[in-house]
Amino acid sequence: MLGRTMARTGIEQPALGAPEPVRDRNAWVVLQARNAIDSIASLGNRMHTSRSGVLAATAAVVLVLAACAATPPKEAAPVDTPPVSSNEKLSADGLFAFGKSSLDDLSVEGRAQLDALASRLLTGRPFEIVHVIGHSDRIGNAKANLDLSNKRAIAVRNYLVEKGVPADRITAVGRGAVEPIIACGDVSGDALIACLAPNRRVEIRVVAAS
Repeated sequence: MLGRTMARTGIEQPALGAPEPVRDRNAWVVLQARNAIDSIASLGNRMHTSRSGVLAATAAVVLVLAACAATPPKEAAPVDTPPVSSNEKLSADGLFAFGKSSLDDLSVEGRAQLDALASRLLTGRPFEIVHVIGHSDRIGNAKANLDLSNKRAIAVRNYLVEKGVPADRITAVGRGAVEPIIACGDVSGDALIACLAPNRRVEIRVVAAS
């Protein structure tokens, strides 16, 4: 309707394929519509066009403007970012003497590692929960190994709580020898103990707050 009205009144229409002077399509349409209203009013005055004809053409242009204004810009869909987690492995041999598990058995080196860990937890990115998981090697009785890994995890947790980590945001559990890092199938004696050292560990899994 607008195109036919503009054609009858002699208003110049933009050529097909011509470059638009404004990048935004809606802004370009609004600009052209405003120019059309001015041209219709001016032409009506020169040609003594009836008042009803000018009003009809102007109304058509206003409808185009309203349609443009009513079209909301598309918003980018929100992207769900999963919480950042970290998994730090501490050598149980570095934390405790061989076969030991109490808080008093923590070595000087082990205390230094845990001090640094506590500082990172308290000053770094907010976290949701910290899981302390103890692991043992497969040497000896499975039940004793599970108990040893659990006591070591509890000792590490208690130390971190003493350093200020909230007690309700840190858990402790022992897994025994069920999650080994290395197998060491062809060695025995002291060589086996040394080979299995990576399995004797305490993992610190930190789940960041979302």
